[in-house]
Amino acid sequence: MTPSPFRSLFGTIKKKPAKTPDGETDAEAAPGGQPGAQTPVKTSVLHDLTHLNLKEAEALGQALTTIVRGKPLDDKKLLLEHGVAMLQSLPLNSSLSQDISNDFIAMLYSDLPHPPPTRAGPVSRYRENDGSNNNPWVPELGKAGSPYSRSVPPLKPKGPNLPDPELVYDLLLKRTGPFREHPSGLNRLFFSFATMVIHECFQTSRTDAWINETSSYVDLSTIYGNTGVEQKRVRTYQNGLIFPDSVASERIMMMPPGVVAVALLFSRNHNTIANNLLTINEDGKYGAWDKLNDKQKAWQDEDIFQLSRNINVGFFATVVLHDYVAAILNTPRANSTWSLDLGAEIKQLGTRVDRGRGNLCSVEFAVLYHWHAALSAADDAWMTYVIKDADPELKSIDDVNFDVFKKVIHNAVGPLLSTEAKTWTFNGLKRGADGRFSDFELAEIIKGCIEEPAHAFGAHSSPASLKIVEIMGMLQAREQFNVCTMNEFRKYLNLQEYASFDEWNPDKETVRAAELLYGHIDNLELYPGLMAECTKPAIPGSGVCPGQTTGRGILDDAVALVRGDRFLSYDLNSSTLTNWGLSKLSTVVPGAYGGILPHLLFNALPAAWTGTSSYVLLPFYTPKATKEILTTNKVVELYDLERPASDLEIIGIHTHEGCKLVFEDRENFAVLYQKAIRDCTDGHDFLIGWDDAARHDPRSAILHKAFFEAGFEENVTKFWSANISRLISEHSLKYSNSTRRSIDIVRDVTNVVPILWLAERFAIPLKTRENPHGVISVPDLFMSYLVLFMYQSFNVLPANEWTLRDGARKAAVPLREIFGAHLKTASGVTSEIVDWLAKGTAYEVSADAKRLYKELLQSKVPIGDLVGDCIGIGAPVAGNITQQASLLIDLYLSEGYEEYKARIIELAHLDTPEAERELQGFVFEGMRHAGVVPGLPRIATKDITIEDGVRGPVSIKKGHTVLIATSVAAMDPKQFPNPEKLDPHRPLEDYILLGNGLHYCFGARLVGTSLAATLREVFKLKNVRRGVGRGGSFARVEEEFAGVKLAKYLDANAAETPIPTTLTIEYDA
Repeated sequence: MTPSPFRSLFGTIKKKPAKTPDGETDAEAAPGGQPGAQTPVKTSVLHDLTHLNLKEAEALGQALTTIVRGKPLDDKKLLLEHGVAMLQSLPLNSSLSQDISNDFIAMLYSDLPHPPPTRAGPVSRYRENDGSNNNPWVPELGKAGSPYSRSVPPLKPKGPNLPDPELVYDLLLKRTGPFREHPSGLNRLFFSFATMVIHECFQTSRTDAWINETSSYVDLSTIYGNTGVEQKRVRTYQNGLIFPDSVASERIMMMPPGVVAVALLFSRNHNTIANNLLTINEDGKYGAWDKLNDKQKAWQDEDIFQLSRNINVGFFATVVLHDYVAAILNTPRANSTWSLDLGAEIKQLGTRVDRGRGNLCSVEFAVLYHWHAALSAADDAWMTYVIKDADPELKSIDDVNFDVFKKVIHNAVGPLLSTEAKTWTFNGLKRGADGRFSDFELAEIIKGCIEEPAHAFGAHSSPASLKIVEIMGMLQAREQFNVCTMNEFRKYLNLQEYASFDEWNPDKETVRAAELLYGHIDNLELYPGLMAECTKPAIPGSGVCPGQTTGRGILDDAVALVRGDRFLSYDLNSSTLTNWGLSKLSTVVPGAYGGILPHLLFNALPAAWTGTSSYVLLPFYTPKATKEILTTNKVVELYDLERPASDLEIIGIHTHEGCKLVFEDRENFAVLYQKAIRDCTDGHDFLIGWDDAARHDPRSAILHKAFFEAGFEENVTKFWSANISRLISEHSLKYSNSTRRSIDIVRDVTNVVPILWLAERFAIPLKTRENPHGVISVPDLFMSYLVLFMYQSFNVLPANEWTLRDGARKAAVPLREIFGAHLKTASGVTSEIVDWLAKGTAYEVSADAKRLYKELLQSKVPIGDLVGDCIGIGAPVAGNITQQASLLIDLYLSEGYEEYKARIIELAHLDTPEAERELQGFVFEGMRHAGVVPGLPRIATKDITIEDGVRGPVSIKKGHTVLIATSVAAMDPKQFPNPEKLDPHRPLEDYILLGNGLHYCFGARLVGTSLAATLREVFKLKNVRRGVGRGGSFARVEEEFAGVKLAKYLDANAAETPIPTTLTIEYDA
C-alpha cells in the first residue's frame, strides 16, 4: 500500500539527518524506497507466537501435527488455506511469517521430484538392450560394458608379503570333512536362482577385468542379452515372441543344469506374457499379423516384446523379493508372508526418499558374491565332470590350474558361439520338433534341485572343483581391483570393525591359520575375510546364513538394485507394464508364504505338480526342511509332501463319438468330484460324485421331485423375464437429450438374476438396500456359489487348486448354516413361528422355498446329506447360467452373427411355443460356439486306449485326468454338419454340452428356459448393440490345456477372473 503524502511528509520532518552524500537513509535508497522509510526490524518468533489469535494458533498446531506424523494432508479440512490466511495476517516484518513461508515453499517444491525421474513416451517406456537410459538424465549409468564402480577407498596400505592365494584357499576355504547341509534347509534350486541373480549384475570381462559386460540392473539380460547383437539371438521378430526355450547368455548355458532350468522358466514366461498382451490388446492397437505391412509389423513386434520384457522382469524382481529375499530372511519359518517393498515411494517428514536414480555395480560386491561354499554335492560332481571332460588326462581335481580352466571355458563356449541360441542345449537334453525341451525332463531337473541340500557357508566350505576359481577371484580382488580390507568394508557398511581374528571366526584352527597368513586382523583381505567369516545362525530373520558381513551386504545390495532401478520403482506402473501386467504382478500364490516363483513353475511345467505340493509352493527348501517348517506352523495337513510325478498332463478327448464313449464307460473313467464335495459339505456326498446307479438314481429321484415343481419352466420364464426387465430399467444410464441408453448387462443383470432366483428358491436372506440386516449380499453370494461350483466340478488345474479349496471351504460354512436352519424349522409349530417372525424381512421364506424344504424332509434323508444336496444343486446355477448368459449376449452381438441376431430379435417379440423352442435352439447352438464349460473331467482307473473318432486311438495311463472336451466336440462336423453355422432346429438330444448318461446335468431343465428368457428380454431392447469403447467387448486371456482353450476375463481392476464381470451394451428407449 502506498503511504499517504502527509505521512511521508511527517516522516521526513522527524527523520535524523543522513550522513550519506545523497542525504537518504539506506531504507529510502533501497529499490522502491519512499521518503521517510525506516529499515524494518524483524519481530522475534516468540513475539509472533504470543500474538497469534486463537484461529491462527489452531491452524499452526494442526499443521505441525500433520507434518510430524508424516501422514497425507486432508485437504477438505482446508489446513493449507488456513495456513495461508495466517501468513496473510502476520506483519511483513514477522520472523514467524518468513520461516513458515520458507517451509511452505520447500514443502511445495518437495511435492514433485527434481529432476523428474522419468519421461513420458516410448523412449522411456522400454528398457534399452544394454541397460542404458535407466536414469534418463545420466543415461550411461549402469550400462553394460561399463567399468565397475568402487564403493570403499582402500586406505590401508598393503605390504609385499601377502600370502599365496593357493595357501589361503587350502588353509581357510577348502571344503573339509563330511558334507555339511545348509542349516536352514535351503536347497540347490535356491542357489541356482542365486547364480542367475548374480549373473544378472556381474559378468566380468574375460579380457578386461575392470569391465562388467552386463548391466547393473536385474533386467533379465541373461535371457534377453547385454547388447542388441545378443538380443537378436532370441527374438523371432513376430508379435514380440522369442524362440522357444531360448536364452541369450552363453554364460548361463555354461552353468549347472539347475541354473539353466531356472532361466528357462523366465524364457517360457516371456512368450506366455506376449501371447496374452496380444490377446487382450489393451488399447486396441494391435492387428492381425498377416494384415500388417512391414512397418506395422516391426512396431507391433517391438511394442509387445518390450512390454513383455518389462512384465517378465517385474516377475523376476518379484521372485527376488518375495521368494529369494524371503528365504534369505527365513520368512516362512516365521510363519509370515511379510516382504520388503523396496521400490515403493517412501516419505520421511514429507520428503521423498530417492528411488529410480540408477545403479552401478562395485568391485566390492563383485567379490562378495562368490558363493562357492554353498555348492551342492550334485553341482560339485557336475563341475568335476565338466573339468575332467575337458582334460581327460587330469589326475586329480586339486591339480586344476589356469590352463586347464581355459580348456574348460573353451570347450563350453566354442559350441555355443558357433551355433544359433535357439539350438543350444545342456545336460544331454534334446529339443523337440517345436524347439522346446521336454517338460518332463526339465521338471525332473528342478525337482532334483529341490531335493538336493546346499552346503553351509563358512570357512572350509569351498569344493576342490572350484579351487582355481577361488584363486583367480582372490588374485583379481588383490591385484586388479585392489579392494579394501575386510575391516574397511565393515566400517563402510556401518558395522563394528573386528578387533581380532577371534571375533572374525570362533574356530581356533581357522583363527590360527589366519593369524599366520595375515598377522593382524586389519591386514585380512576382503575375499577370504568374507568367505571364511563366522556365519549367521538359522533363525527367523536369518535364512541364508552367510558370513556376518555378507548378510548385511546382501540386503544393502538388494535395496540398491531394486530401488535404484527406475523400471522397478518409479516406473513399475501401468504405463510400462499395461494394466493387466501390473495387476498380474500383484497376484498372490496362496500357500506359498508370499512367493511368486510357484506361478512360474505352474506356468512353465503345468503337468509336473499337484496344486498343494510343497515342492512347488516352497521350492527353495528341501523336503525335509519344508516338512519341518509346515509342521511348526501347524499347517502341514494342507500340503501334499510327496514328490509329484512329472507327467500329470491332462488328456483331452475331442470328438463327439469319443466323448460319449468316455461318458458311458464309468468303470474305466470315474468321476472325481466327491473329495471336493466332502470338503464343502462337512463330509457328506452329493449324487454327481457317485458312479453307481444304485446310489445315484434314488437320490436323483428325490431331488428331482423336490426341486422341479409343476409348471417349473413357466415359473422360471416369469422370474427371469420380470427381473431382467426390472434390472435393466433400474440400472440403465441415460445420455442427455437423447433416447440413447447404456447398461453393464453383465454386472447389473446376468450375474445377478440367477443369484436372486437361488436366494428365493432356498430362502437365503440377502443383504440389500431394502434389507440391510440380511446375511449376505448378492455379489458375495455369487462369488460363494461360483467358487463352490469350480472347486467341486472343475478342480483340474493345479495352479487353481489352493485358491478354490480355500475359497470353497470358507464359502460353504454360512450356506450350510442357512440350509441347516431351514431344514430344521421347515415343519410343525416351529415353522409357523419362524414364518411369523420373519415376515416382511430378509429372512422371510418364500412359498417355493417352504415347499422345497418340506419335500426334502419328507424323503427321510439325513439333514446333513440334504444340506450337501442344497449346495450341490445351487452351485452350478451360479457357475453356469450367469456366465453362459453373458457369453450368449456377446456372441450374438459379434461380427458374423448378424443374421442370427436379427432372427432372435424377431423371436423376442413372439409369445408362442414355437418361438420359445427356437430361442432355446439358439441357446444350445450359441453354447456350441461359446460355451461356458470347456469339458468335464474324469480319472482313468486303469491303463486304457480309447478310440477318439477320427483322431484315432488315444492311450491313457491309470490315474491320469481325462477331459471330455465337450467344447471341442461341439464343433465335430461328423455330429454337426456345417458346425460353423447355427441351426436352432437341431434336435436337442444331439448335444452333450450338459453331459450324457448317468451324469447328465441335473439342472438341464433350467438352462434352456432361463437363457431363452434372457435372450428374449435383452434382444427385445430397441436397436440393442455393443457399448462404445473397450467396455463393449470382453477383455480376456486364454490358457490352453488338453487341446482346449480356457478363457479368463479381466475385471474392473484388470485382474483375471474365471467369468465375465462386465460388458456394456447400448439400446434406444
